Amino acid sequence: MSDTNKHGLSRYIPAEIERAVRVRSKFGCVFCRSAIYQYEHITPEFSDATEHNSDNICLLCGRCHDKVNKGQISKDCVRRQYETVQKAAEVRPPFDDFVLDTRRLTVVLGSSIFHGAKTLIEIDGEAVLAIEPPEDGASFPTISGEFSDEKGKELFRIDKNIWSGKPDAWDMKVEGKEITIRSAPRKVALKLIVEPPNKIVVEHLDMRSGNAFLRLRKGSLEVGRIESDAEYSIGFERFECDGAETGVKVDSLAVKEPTLKALNMVGGKGVALEGTGIYLGVGTSRMTILGLSIEHATRQHTKRMTFPLREDMKGYTQVLPPRIS
Repeated sequence: MSDTNKHGLSRYIPAEIERAVRVRSKFGCVFCRSAIYQYEHITPEFSDATEHNSDNICLLCGRCHDKVNKGQISKDCVRRQYETVQKAAEVRPPFDDFVLDTRRLTVVLGSSIFHGAKTLIEIDGEAVLAIEPPEDGASFPTISGEFSDEKGKELFRIDKNIWSGKPDAWDMKVEGKEITIRSAPRKVALKLIVEPPNKIVVEHLDMRSGNAFLRLRKGSLEVGRIESDAEYSIGFERFECDGAETGVKVDSLAVKEPTLKALNMVGGKGVALEGTGIYLGVGTSRMTILGLSIEHATRQHTKRMTFPLREDMKGYTQVLPPRIS
């Protein structure tokens, strides 16, 4: 297949045009809303086109695209449907499903790895991301949950292995095994990599739910809570656990006025930042940690304690300028 048509137009659509097509198609096939799509030149056909123009290109899934090629859906119908999707105040969210045929799912958050956790993320008693046992005769468990951005706005939802994005996102791109959601130019809000049959990798995340947050920074996982005049967080250079009841837990209901008292790491129980309501690997059967940091930020200063957990096991403390105004 030639990379250009008879007019010398490249088959590769410029990135800015691709994004415009995704936004105008609201990130899914304009017919069935599948988020696994192809770029369809409506009219003229690519072979006759002299330019790539988002007015004349839309998203179609492989199945609907085949129907167009076989004449089962007319080009006029495609254009009408594209215009309908653009004008609609509400459309079905773009969706697809995870094919995770395993009884033991691994979820990677930055450099932290959770094998077979029952609840991945729990905030104030609510499961934000959880593994649900098989039901109705199914062979495998399912994953359900919701990811939000740094302001708490929903970005991405999973309901029993069927995921959906938000049609009003700045951009959402599905490419191979990767799902990337951007909230602004060059600002990735969420990046997921699905590795069947048993792994989901969250490569980028800056999420807030209530007064709790999860951040991935240079591969590390930071878990914390935000108060009116302070932030508390614990960061892990690498954390790995097996069979946890809860991978990441933040409880601001039981601990309403957090005061950092101690760091406890107990085999079979996980890691607790005592006095803050922040826990990792609750009920794990096995865990390893290569390094961690604790940060307490106030309007007066930012105190950061770092523990490499190697050889001499010595940590160090930094008192930095305040970052909370």
